[in-house]
Amino acid sequence: MHRPLLKAVSPSGFSLIEILMVVGIIAFLATLVALRVFEDGEGAKAKTARAGVQMITTRAQSYYLDVGVLPNTMKDLLHKPTGRENWKGPYIMPSQSLDPWGREYMMQSPGEHGALDVVCLGSDGQMGGVGYAAEIGNWQ
Repeated sequence: MHRPLLKAVSPSGFSLIEILMVVGIIAFLATLVALRVFEDGEGAKAKTARAGVQMITTRAQSYYLDVGVLPNTMKDLLHKPTGRENWKGPYIMPSQSLDPWGREYMMQSPGEHGALDVVCLGSDGQMGGVGYAAEIGNWQ
């Protein structure tokens, strides 16, 4: 019988340093992904708010076609106002009156920018912010 002079050594596991390096790399990548998701989350809310403003504007125009006047408040789109016999609503669902940050969209008729202004105040809930805190209006 012929026996090899050198026997091949195969490691039976990973060293602690190798495991820590892999865990560190995974943690680093998870942090990058989490930061990107949270960053995109605010951007997605802003896009949703812009779509909400446009949807409410469209529904207010439907109200106008039915009733003959623009709605005074968001409640006019939800519940029949007194004296509006041609009202065919509700024009929006209660959940559609809230922006992605949980605050009610603002409506002004006549508006400062046109016959009807619909506004979302952005992430900070105040007029005059920048970035995601800036207001989003149907005139923009």
